[in-house]
Amino acid sequence: MIQVHVSDQVLDDARARQREGEASLTPAQVKRIAKQLGEGIDDLPPEEYRERLRERVKEFALAQDVDLATPDTRSTFWSYQLEDHPGIDAQTGETLYSMHMAAAYTEAQNSITPDTLRYLEGTPGGVALGELHLWDAQVQNALGLNKEAGTALAYDAWGTLSEKYAAKTENEALFFMAELNPGTVAYQTESRQLRQDGKLGIIQFMYPAPAQKYADLAPETQELLASQAVRAQVHTFAYDEADPKYTPLTKAGHLDLEQLKALPAPEAQRAAVLEVCARVATLDGPARAADVEKLVEEIKVLRPDHEVTLPGAEDRQWAAELRGRDLDAPTAPEPVAVSTHGQYLPGVKVDARTGPAPLEPLAFPAPGTAAVHAHTFLPGVSAQAKSVLAGRTDTPAAAPAAPPAPERSRGTDMGV
Repeated sequence: MIQVHVSDQVLDDARARQREGEASLTPAQVKRIAKQLGEGIDDLPPEEYRERLRERVKEFALAQDVDLATPDTRSTFWSYQLEDHPGIDAQTGETLYSMHMAAAYTEAQNSITPDTLRYLEGTPGGVALGELHLWDAQVQNALGLNKEAGTALAYDAWGTLSEKYAAKTENEALFFMAELNPGTVAYQTESRQLRQDGKLGIIQFMYPAPAQKYADLAPETQELLASQAVRAQVHTFAYDEADPKYTPLTKAGHLDLEQLKALPAPEAQRAAVLEVCARVATLDGPARAADVEKLVEEIKVLRPDHEVTLPGAEDRQWAAELRGRDLDAPTAPEPVAVSTHGQYLPGVKVDARTGPAPLEPLAFPAPGTAAVHAHTFLPGVSAQAKSVLAGRTDTPAAAPAAPPAPERSRGTDMGV
């Protein structure tokens, strides 16, 4: 099922795009791309070569044009695929990649009113990056990369362009996916960029929420999980901290459905969902400081004896460094987020039962709200500084092999 009407013409176009795929590259084309990317650095030691190559493709991506065609142009985002979609004319079990659905829908809308919608791969910058064919196994081999290193290079390049694309988005952001998966660009880069820019309210999901996952939850909780704002922040997928795509955002945004179902009251379930949103909002930074305050206060009303946990200093530093490299992002003081539990931020002392006055239900503020220090809206909390250091190690990649289908979201284990 899909949230909006999709004509047979759009479906046929998406099917045609999927059947056609990308044309095979000639040896001359592969050689030209490898020379363009590797010239001047191909004699470097392997590790330094890979790092310089990574920097080169990211610089190329950053230089590309993904500006809005008009001030009113809306933007599409996509991830994974649409499966078993009742309500539209499709065969049972048919799978359509969301990349092609987004492209076909965009072109159909633009045929009615030019420049009303855009998709990343159709922008001048997307076309230019696409011409490098970084997902192609022949190109990766010509660059001296195995599958793992080649996929990482392509992911970095498209992730960089996606971040810029999201930063340039000003109007409605149409997400062609049912839910966010932590291993995708849509979660780690695009939705994060929109939220931290104060644009949570423009995210609209084109596919309905996966209701079957929430069947054992209270009706009120199911409704909350189906809301656009919650869907744009949380994920319900298990994750491995050893996965290269794991980040502090992966941990902060995880909602454990089994633990949620074990909570007896709808109020407790709502509080658990809002706590995940508060963790994500904390990492999103200054633009969402007021959101953190509202969320924490509502949680304390719903569960007065519950100790709310927010990300600690190390995770907030990671998020701040990401915001610091974002294009066109204004510099603002970092809010001092704290934990009322101590799991994320050792050294915090809290009186968890300092009760707030009754509040209205959660309502996200307008974009651009000024930063608010966390200790000003958590009565009874006194933060104590504690330094935390972390290291990262890289492991050698596996032997060369053909890459998966050319999607920016690289996983194939989730059908939506």
